[in-house]
Amino acid sequence: MTIKHYAKVVKKIVPLLLVVCLFRAPAVSAEPEDPDHSDQTACPECDQTEPVQLEDMFVTAFHGGAMTMTPTKTVIDVEKFNKSGSVDRVEDILMHLTGIDVMRGSLGADPQQMVMMRGFDDSRFTIAIDGRTITAPTAGADTYVDWSSLTTGDIEKIEVIRGAASAQYENSQGGVINIITKKGQIRETLVPRMTVSADYASYNTFTGRVTAGGGIGDLTYFLNYGYKVSDGYLRNNCYDGEDYSVRLAYIFAFDGILTLSVKGSDLKMGYALANDPGGIYADYDPDYPVVPEDADTIRRYRDMSFAGGDNYKLKRSVHKDVSFEQPFKQSSMKIQYYETMGEEDSYYYTLVKNSRYDPATDPPEAQYVFNQKYSGGNDRKERHYGGRFEYQMDFWDKNTLVVGYDQRHMEVKSTPDIWRIQAGYFEDTWQATPKLSLVLGLRYAHIREKTYAYSDEPGNPRSSRYRHDITTDVWLPKSTLTYMMSENTSTFVSVNKDYHVPGC
Repeated sequence: MTIKHYAKVVKKIVPLLLVVCLFRAPAVSAEPEDPDHSDQTACPECDQTEPVQLEDMFVTAFHGGAMTMTPTKTVIDVEKFNKSGSVDRVEDILMHLTGIDVMRGSLGADPQQMVMMRGFDDSRFTIAIDGRTITAPTAGADTYVDWSSLTTGDIEKIEVIRGAASAQYENSQGGVINIITKKGQIRETLVPRMTVSADYASYNTFTGRVTAGGGIGDLTYFLNYGYKVSDGYLRNNCYDGEDYSVRLAYIFAFDGILTLSVKGSDLKMGYALANDPGGIYADYDPDYPVVPEDADTIRRYRDMSFAGGDNYKLKRSVHKDVSFEQPFKQSSMKIQYYETMGEEDSYYYTLVKNSRYDPATDPPEAQYVFNQKYSGGNDRKERHYGGRFEYQMDFWDKNTLVVGYDQRHMEVKSTPDIWRIQAGYFEDTWQATPKLSLVLGLRYAHIREKTYAYSDEPGNPRSSRYRHDITTDVWLPKSTLTYMMSENTSTFVSVNKDYHVPGC
């Protein structure tokens, strides 16, 4: 580790230590939370009848009882999962689930890694935060989902629905992964509940995180900051990133809850270099493992990187949300507005064909020359925003009905207003017996795509350019019948129709 590297780590550790010193004494003497009002969504002065909820089927021994299976989904309690071994990333948890595979080009934060669910990549299953999707079809920045931004420091639970069984989403052939975030809790003291963690591992990998949650009257808050830096296992496969989240919630006298949240991340990740002692283009560094010049397992959608130039990616993303939830006696309503912005700049030093190469006189290595490449700018600045309305009814015994509407806009800065999706849906869950459940749903989606501009005279830069509207209307019926054969075995039959939103 270089002096510069140590300086960067120390620069990040010092603020964490200052926070610990600031809150250490009060945090030790803080009063325990009132168990009757530990949930921030509950009114501290009221004890009203809760709506009827479908019971969980069973809890397995998965990482200390961290996984609960319900008739419609699998729910992972992140705090219980962490008790059996600290993890910092969502995919570190998902990789333990059957049917989900994580293929990485880096041991740490990697926005470019591929997560597969039931054989589909993340362009064909949905990732959501608190119910709203962050999966966007613009895909200008190599992946549909920035996995490097999904750290576990501010996550309470992860819900997994396998297959396109949920009427609440389209583009979910592989399934749905819904991330439930942590919120602040009402406390009788102004002292927040603090957690501080720091880890050091192989390849000079340091991870630090601070979280704080609490409440002041009817206002609750949750704060999260994390930092991670590593030299990486392969040559130049280093990374240096940070993430943060802030959530504020206000509980009204009528039990309505208004929540504002911001979640963001900023990452610099180095591309692994060719490191081949028998190669003819790259110099070899014996301190790192061998990477052949023709290796294809460490690159995705780009050429091989070589020493001698810039080889790294800058990735930034921000998720903004405003939501209002209103519980009633046997029903509840939720309204959301959201916006996700992401941008990327990618640099790599690679080989291109030498136009002056003469096979009769030049050596074989002269057929290629090094060239510095770049992609980014306005073509890689994505924006995805929209709103959702959902109403859940628990009027009937062992039956829940959800109706909703959502709309999304997706674009890149260089090509605005590419996609508009509007959809309405209903989803009915019926617990017929303690072991048998049935889910029926229907989603209607109206999709409007505005094409990329094309010329009526190809090759003429002064010719007129046009963008056309393409509209699609689809009905998506959903049905799933599940039978719990035993505590750890279930069988289901699912017949669904889904729609894949093409990438740009």
